[in-house]
Amino acid sequence: MVDSVRHKEWFEMAKKDMRSAEILFEHDADNGIVCFHCQQAIEKYLKGFLINVTGELHEGHNLVKLCKKALAYNKALSEFIKDMAFVNTYYIETRYPAEDPLLVSKEDAEECIKIAIKVIERIQEVVNGSN
Repeated sequence: MVDSVRHKEWFEMAKKDMRSAEILFEHDADNGIVCFHCQQAIEKYLKGFLINVTGELHEGHNLVKLCKKALAYNKALSEFIKDMAFVNTYYIETRYPAEDPLLVSKEDAEECIKIAIKVIERIQEVVNGSN
């Protein structure tokens, strides 16, 4: 049985991440953290979508893999595979100290925000039946 409500909880948590990314970006905070919050928002939206269509929580944090799972239920999401690879680079690299730290530009952070907004809007359309 497909869970008709639980996915909304994932979407709400994703919206918090997205809002955090936007606020941090507007206040010139660390660009890596902005990208991390975008990655988190997309991950939660993909997981929410998968819960909506399968009734099950899908494990993992890799956006490309989650998006490919989602493609089995909606081919329109294929347009985001390349974007998922871009945003995916900010999951681990921005969270932990590294010998060679990832330098994230303001343009990269802005691109992550744009991608996250597009993905969220598309998944909302699909879930709401507007696809």
